Amino acid sequence: MGAAAELAGRSILVTRPAHQAGPLARMIRERGGEPVLFPTIEIRPAPDPQPLERAVADRAGFDLAIFASSNAVAAAWPRLVAAGGLPPRVLLAAVGEGTAAALRHAGAAHVITPAHGADSEALLAEPALREVAGRRVALFSGVGGREVLATELTGRGAIVDVVPCYERVRPGIATAPVRARIASGTLSAITATSSEGVRNLYAMLAADAAALAAIPHVVPHDRIALAARECGAATVRVSGSGDAAMLSALVALFPAGLEAARS
Repeated sequence: MGAAAELAGRSILVTRPAHQAGPLARMIRERGGEPVLFPTIEIRPAPDPQPLERAVADRAGFDLAIFASSNAVAAAWPRLVAAGGLPPRVLLAAVGEGTAAALRHAGAAHVITPAHGADSEALLAEPALREVAGRRVALFSGVGGREVLATELTGRGAIVDVVPCYERVRPGIATAPVRARIASGTLSAITATSSEGVRNLYAMLAADAAALAAIPHVVPHDRIALAARECGAATVRVSGSGDAAMLSALVALFPAGLEAARS
């Protein structure tokens, strides 16, 4: 079987937010599979706009600006640019290569991001984030995001302004089409890119949780794998960060077959 048909006959559930699902869906189609789009997170502007407004107004006072996700880039970077941009002396950092790529695509020249790993812990290990005592840091993130960065940087002596600039909510979308696929046994694998997205998936399809848990899951990080297992997932593959890695993990499930993949 050629590379272009490695996922032929396979339907893959893609749970990313709708505006971010396109690249992975396209890759699945290119390998002959059928992406089934079922966003389990919707991204909205933060309900309180004032933290972002304050950060934009005070942008020249920061020494370091950290973007926790590509959603943070989309929400905050255009506002910063419209106000005149960050001064060149302000260092930019990103949690993960996907977020760094979003910054570079938006025009950032240099972005600190881990060479290995795509989480807060990996970024905290970077030299530029070790000696931060007395430095002022803007952390652009989602409402209710992980507190690891803010807590650790504060412990290192930094003055951290957490700037929640978007929120994640559970979408109110129709579940019947996906439930029908689960009932017919025609979903071959599930992809999920956040712990919250996994938990939302099982909440949205609570009546089908047992059947859902029997379908192989592909996730990019051990923390998300833990969330999937806590929801009951029997087979969870950790792909590593990025769409290409996730696609490779999906292909690795086949053509050996689902039974082999579950063994």
